[in-house]
Amino acid sequence: MELFFHDVGLKGATRDFPKTIFNKIPISLVEQTVPNTEEYKLGLLKELKDKFPSGYFNCWGVPSGASSVIKTLNVGDAMLLIKTTGSSGEIPALAIVKVFQKHQMHELSVALWGEAKFPYIFFFETKSISLTWHTFKEHIGYASKFRPRGNVYRVRSDRLEKFNGVEGYLNGLDIQNDKYYQDQQSSRVSKNKVGETTQQEEYTEGMRMLSERFFFSRNSNLIKEAKASYGDTCQVCNFNYQKKYGELGLGYIECHHLNPLSERPESEWDENIKTSIKDVRVLCANCHRMVHRKRPALAIEELKAIIASQNSS
Repeated sequence: MELFFHDVGLKGATRDFPKTIFNKIPISLVEQTVPNTEEYKLGLLKELKDKFPSGYFNCWGVPSGASSVIKTLNVGDAMLLIKTTGSSGEIPALAIVKVFQKHQMHELSVALWGEAKFPYIFFFETKSISLTWHTFKEHIGYASKFRPRGNVYRVRSDRLEKFNGVEGYLNGLDIQNDKYYQDQQSSRVSKNKVGETTQQEEYTEGMRMLSERFFFSRNSNLIKEAKASYGDTCQVCNFNYQKKYGELGLGYIECHHLNPLSERPESEWDENIKTSIKDVRVLCANCHRMVHRKRPALAIEELKAIIASQNSS
C-alpha cells in the first residue's frame, strides 16, 4: 500500500469536490459516457459493479501532466485530497482506490467535471477526515515551506516507518465516513455525557490523538520505559491484550501523555518537548480514545470514576 496526495487547490476543490468527492455517481453514467469503441469499457464496468454493489461510487481525476506519478497508483493505495495549503491548510478527504485502469477517459471527465483535462480517473468511496496540511507536513517530515503547487506526489515509504507504514498512519487519522452523507447533520452538543461531542470537538480529538501518536513514534525509548514501569495492562480498566488475544496481543498497549502535552497548541508539537515517565500512563485503545473525548482531556481518575459509576448502575 502506497500513500499519495494531490494538491487540488481551493478553487478546484470548491468547484469539484461537491461533484464527485462528496456526491455519489451512478455506474450508469460510465456506461452511457465511455465510448463503446474503447476496449477497456467492459472490463471497467465489470470492476465497478463488483466493487460497488450499490451501483454508486466516488471518483477523482487528475491531468495528463501527472501521468508519471498517477500511473504508479494501484488498487489498494491511498490518496489524500488537499483542499488548500494556505494558512494551516485543509485535507478533508481520503480515497482508498478500488478501481483504476490507467486509461485516459476524456469523455467521462467532461461528464463529471465539465472539461476533458482530468482523464486519469480512479474510483473509491470517500472517507471524510480531519487533517490539516500543516499537521501532515509535520508528520511526514516535509520542510515547513514545502508547497506541492497543484501536483500529485507519492510519499516515500521511509517517511512512514515511524507509523509502521501507510496502514499505521491511516489508522491514526480521524475518519468520519458519514459526515457528508447525512445532510451535514447538526453538531451534537453535550455538557455532561462523555460520549457526546460537537463536530469541532471531534476534529480536535482526532488531531490530538494523531499528534500524540506522532510524539510517541519519535520517542520510542519513553514507550519502553513506560511499559517497563507500568506493564502492559490498562491503568484505567485493567484490560490486558495478551489475556484477551493470546500471543497476538503480547506487549501491546498504548501510551497516553498526561497534562499538558495533549492540550498544547499544534505549534508547540515538536521533538524538543521535555517529558518524563511520570508524565505518561499506559491505556487500552478504548480508554485512550475516551480520555480524549473531552477538552481538556479527562484525567485518569475521572475516567475510572465514570466506569465505576456505570458498573454500579
